[in-house]
Amino acid sequence: MNVNVENSGDLCRHFPAENAEEALLSWIIDKGMTDTTVRDLFTEFSERLVDVGVKLKRSNIALSAIHPQVSAFMYTWRRGDGLITNTNFLHSDVPGEGWFASPFFFMLNNNINFLHRRLENRDELDFPVLVEFQEEGMTDWFCQIFDFGWDFNNDRNNAGLITSWASDRPGGFSSEEYIILQKSIPLFALAAKSIASFRTARSVLETYIGRETARKVLSGQVRRGSVDSINAVLVFADLRGFTALSDTMPQEELVDMLDQYLDQMASPVESAGGEILKFIGDGMLATFELKDDESHIICETALVAAEEMKEGVQILNQKRMEAGQPTMDLDIAIHIGDVMYGNVGSETRLDFTVIGPAVNEVSRMEAFCDDLETDIIVSGEFVTAASSCAHRLHTCGFHVLRGVREPIELFTL
Repeated sequence: MNVNVENSGDLCRHFPAENAEEALLSWIIDKGMTDTTVRDLFTEFSERLVDVGVKLKRSNIALSAIHPQVSAFMYTWRRGDGLITNTNFLHSDVPGEGWFASPFFFMLNNNINFLHRRLENRDELDFPVLVEFQEEGMTDWFCQIFDFGWDFNNDRNNAGLITSWASDRPGGFSSEEYIILQKSIPLFALAAKSIASFRTARSVLETYIGRETARKVLSGQVRRGSVDSINAVLVFADLRGFTALSDTMPQEELVDMLDQYLDQMASPVESAGGEILKFIGDGMLATFELKDDESHIICETALVAAEEMKEGVQILNQKRMEAGQPTMDLDIAIHIGDVMYGNVGSETRLDFTVIGPAVNEVSRMEAFCDDLETDIIVSGEFVTAASSCAHRLHTCGFHVLRGVREPIELFTL
């Protein structure tokens, strides 16, 4: 297990290593402070355990996630093969019989954080998966669970990090190997929590305020009154008929229906590089930031995204009609203007949003869709900027928007 610690090159300078064991611990500390992934950390940790003499045959971790679609990530490593499993478990997934018969389920439901089984002893093969490991030539197995302290409504099935480690050495892990594992695995868990916590924060922010806004917040732009002035295409979309349906439908059906429609509204914007600022009840406000040399291209992109939103809703309506379910139509307004983009709110509660006259105007433009018998309406300012697609738009005349002094020319496809 000797290692040249002076030439290892990637040790943590805060923890000088004097032997192979300390070199491993030093490496874990360093990785916990860097921008890496839990997957890469786990893979290299398993390989380094082998390098320092641990007869590790198989390792596995399952990491809880705070994510809109994913409930947990699972990785499995095998000596000689590297990472062999990279699995995401969705919130919608239904656990199979294997989960309920697993040692993990048993440990979580009995508040057990450590479980050890000698696989060469048939009396200790009390879970089906352990029999499989024994048949594959493994001799020793243990599992250690780490509660990250994240509040999941006291749900032990969301513990934080579940780890398991297996050897194929005759007689199992040696006493020297156990010493290394007992010291390094908790430190590995702490590094994994450090990495996962930041990525969880980023995932949550992207889910609630959008990718670009999340980047700004995580870069430190969290001071009240910190705003930037940007020129952008504004897209305001609103579902027609939602209020009437909300009075007649069961709550769960109503929310499920709304989510289906918001999916059709959001996907084209995100795919086109737009930023969804917020969902407002049954409506959505999105922006496409303009750049001087690409303004006409971005305007066309925003218009195409609006058309795809409309088409997506039409396809959804057809499916819902065939299933005998209620449907809604979509009205979209597109405008352009300078807006202030940044933090507004109280001292303790901020909102990262856009404000300015153009925001008010685009929301009031949408109200003219009914009067003009159209589902996409755009402003004259947008038509002027959208030189490459202006020929597709025709005027609906000048109209007075509520609270706006001068009439504004409106166009439709």
